[in-house]
Amino acid sequence: MNPEFLPDCSNCAALCCLALAFDADEMFGHDKPAGLPCHNLDGFSCSIHADLADRGYRGCVAFDCLGAGQRVTALFSEDWQKRPKLTAPMMEAFRQMRAVQSLHQMLLTAGALPLPDDTRAELRDRIADLEVAKTGLAALARFDPAEAKRWLKSLAPLLRPAG
Repeated sequence: MNPEFLPDCSNCAALCCLALAFDADEMFGHDKPAGLPCHNLDGFSCSIHADLADRGYRGCVAFDCLGAGQRVTALFSEDWQKRPKLTAPMMEAFRQMRAVQSLHQMLLTAGALPLPDDTRAELRDRIADLEVAKTGLAALARFDPAEAKRWLKSLAPLLRPAG
């Protein structure tokens, strides 16, 4: 896997344990609304991390932030635990960064397609736009993923067999 997308929990402010909502079911052991820290969170570590699946938290095991957590944490000078006013901005940045990381993965995958030269050049431009979006909070907030999604959908004819 591309290291660009690997999560690094040791450099994250436990954003997935804060920002994500879940309902008690076979994947999660309790209900948790977005914005409320998981009751298993101890500082920025999960107190049951070694036993997540056995304790009823297979959803936590399956979740992948695609490296968004540590990227967002690095964009803030403090964290939501030290400054609770940062809770909402960090959650929003986490949501946006995860979308950017997901789009980045899709664009890199599109690079394996037999693209015409002009389309390949446009792909490079779109990847560069994503890289800019990752450079700071203002750039991240300005980035509109809708255009990149539309462009990716426009590649669908390249996936259909000739016939």
